Amino acid sequence: MALDSESSGLMRNETIDTLAAVGGKASATGVGMTGLGWFLSNEFFGLVGAFVAVGGLVLAWYYKREANRRQLVEHELRVARLRRGMKSDTDLAVLGEDD
Repeated sequence: MALDSESSGLMRNETIDTLAAVGGKASATGVGMTGLGWFLSNEFFGLVGAFVAVGGLVLAWYYKREANRRQLVEHELRVARLRRGMKSDTDLAVLGEDD
């Protein structure tokens, strides 16, 4: 007695491959729909807003740190200039002298 795949309940390779392909497409569709649903939800925009806020905080911190460094160097140069006996750290005359 020969085993027939249809009568014994066994599936053929083509059927298994077809079901695997359909399963893969269904999974991809589910992932796509989940991603689209998340993109359109409030949570997505909340996370994007949080990332933008953190990015803005990092940029503000970086440039403020650079400004503080620059001001410290300028301050040190002004103090050195004053210690050498120079009265002004600008090229402008005293107010009211040029009238």
